[in-house]
Parts: sequence; C-alpha cells; structure tokens
Amino acid sequence: MLTVVLTIRAKGAFQLWKVPIEMKRQWSHPSIALPLLVVLFLLLTFRCSLRHAAQQACNRDAGGHAVDAELAELAAVDPAAAAVLRDAERLLEANLTMRAPPELRDAAVRGLRGWLARQQRFDPAVMSELVDLIKRPIDLHAAGAGDAGGEVRPYASCAVVGNSGVLLAREHGALIDAHDLVIRLNNAPAGGAEGGSRLARHVGARTGLAFLNSNVLSRCASRSAGCRRCRAYGDGVPILTYMCNAAHFVEHAACSAAGAEAAAAPVVVTDPRLDAVCARVVKYYSLRRFVRETGKPAAEWGGAHEEGMFHYSSGMQAVVAAAGVCARVSVFGFGKEPGARHHYHTLQRGELDLHDYEAEYEFYRDLEERPEAIPFLRDSGFRLPPVVVYR
Repeated sequence: MLTVVLTIRAKGAFQLWKVPIEMKRQWSHPSIALPLLVVLFLLLTFRCSLRHAAQQACNRDAGGHAVDAELAELAAVDPAAAAVLRDAERLLEANLTMRAPPELRDAAVRGLRGWLARQQRFDPAVMSELVDLIKRPIDLHAAGAGDAGGEVRPYASCAVVGNSGVLLAREHGALIDAHDLVIRLNNAPAGGAEGGSRLARHVGARTGLAFLNSNVLSRCASRSAGCRRCRAYGDGVPILTYMCNAAHFVEHAACSAAGAEAAAAPVVVTDPRLDAVCARVVKYYSLRRFVRETGKPAAEWGGAHEEGMFHYSSGMQAVVAAAGVCARVSVFGFGKEPGARHHYHTLQRGELDLHDYEAEYEFYRDLEERPEAIPFLRDSGFRLPPVVVYR
C-alpha cells in the first residue's frame, strides 16, 4: 500500500492529509484512477489558492500602510499656510501701517503677534483644549464678567448648519433648533422675522455661534459701520473666525473694539493648531481620492489642484471645531444633489476650486461611521463625540 502525504495550509495552520493508495491491479482501472487524480488535483489547487490569497492579503496590508504613511507625509506640506505666515511676518515688521487706521493699529498688532506666537509644531492634542479656547470666552460673556476659573463643560448637543441648497429639499428646521447650540456659516440667513417661516422650516431659526472665515469678516467690517454688518444674527451671538489672511487682524480689531463698546459677544480667532489639523486631514483625504480615482502617484496631486491655494472649507473646520466643544454633533446642509444650488441663499451653482468637497464628504462619512480611522485625529488622544450627518 502506498500512502501519499499532502500538506495543506488552512487559516494559518498546516494540516497533514494522508491518502492511502492500495497497489492492487483493480485500482489501475480508469474508473478508479481518474476520480483519485481529480481529488488529488483539487486538494493541491486548494492549497495553492490559500497560499496565494494569504500572500495577497499580506501585500495589501503592507502596501496599505505604506501608502497611508506616504499620504500623511505629503499632507503635512501646506504651501498655502506657509505663504500666510510669511505675509504675517512681513505685516508685523511693517506694523500694519498700510491697512490699520491709527485707532486700531495697536490692537491689530497685538492680535497678529499673539497669533504668530501660537504658530508651533503640529499638535492634534489641541482638540482637547477647544472647550477652553472657544467655549470659555463665550460662557464668560454670557455670565457677564464672571469668574475665569472653574471647569467648562462641552455643549450637550450641537447642530452645524451648512449652506448647501440641499437644505431646501428637507424640513429639518425644528430638529436643528432643538440642539443646545446651533452653528451657522458665513452669515447665511436663518429663518425668523427676516428669513420668514418658510425658510425656518428648512434651516431653523436659532443661532448660537456664527462661524466666519476672515475673508467674510473683512468684507462685512468697515470703519464706519464697525462690526455691525458682520453680526447677522445680532450682537448677542459670538463669532468664531479663522485667519486665512493675516491682514484681516485689522477687521478683527474693529469688530473687537465695536463689540467692547456695545457689550457684544466676543469674536474668537481659531487656534492655529486647529487650522493645521484641518489642513492636514482635508489634504490627506484629497490625496487618497486622487490616487484611487486616477491611479497616478500621490506626488502628482499638486498638478491636479492649485496647491498654493488649496484649502479646507469653512464648513469642514466648523464641524471639527464642533467635535471639540460638543458632546454630540449633528451636521445639516452638507452635500449636493442634481438641481440644487451650491448655496441655499444665493444663485451660485458652481463649487470653489480651492476646496475638494468630495474629499470632505468622505471625511464626514468616516467621522460618522469610523472615527478611529481618521488620520491625525486618531493620534490626538481625544475621543471624538458621536456625529450624525443628515443627508
């Protein structure tokens, strides 16, 4: 009797199969030999398939980590931010004399100098400080010269209301207003006396925080009107702004001065570390999408995007900021549909080229479904709150 030993690897373990073959004349008959050969062939094929699949999985895993590291390294390069810093340093040397009127010059220089001093190494741990950086000054204003000490708790729930025209196809207004804090972007209108009840059904009527990029702040602020036109939701609503141009510290000084005179809510500038986190996350998702959809190397991404102008959207940073100051976050009005305008309150239909909205949508999906997979944030030591995106 002849025994054939087959070694088969299954689920990482080796198993021995012994197939006895009795050497008798009748086994040489085709009716017996052929099925046996088929069995042997199938067993050998199965073994090879398992080995090939295991090798492929190994290659995918190793390759995935390598690609992830390359994308993260490329995402850390931000020419746009570097240009803003260079301009800021030149402005500080010139003392903002070309832009700032005499009565605002000192305040603008102080704001710019403090902002530059906070430009430090990349630090995603800033997420754990956002309650103090953003909510504390708002709480102090609401308390009226209250004590600066004590623990500041996150908002129980926050609604971030985007400006997409898809909002007009939904009636989320009551749900939006039911949140502890409602954040609106770039002075888009809310419902109410000015917007009317029809608009309120879609976008809500309450506003607790206005998020403005500094380009919007610069356009709406002026020496004659102060910051009145920037406070679309009233003097009692605080403003959170990020500086996309260091020269806009002049308008920030104007708003802060006007606010102090009228006892208006504060105008808070985002910490540069938060800006850097947002920039890296968005560029990572844009790089990943570019590689996946074009099949080209990630290093060629800059040719498809105007790298010196590429930037995250106001909505993206508002969502990340909300994740740092809220125990629960709901996102409305982000996305697009056929026939929907880019903004629900304007006639604009096209998107801005300096943003990669599709990449940001992928980020929101991960934020909602698998936050542990988000690069940079996953290493911050900060536990992201539950996020629900209403589409």
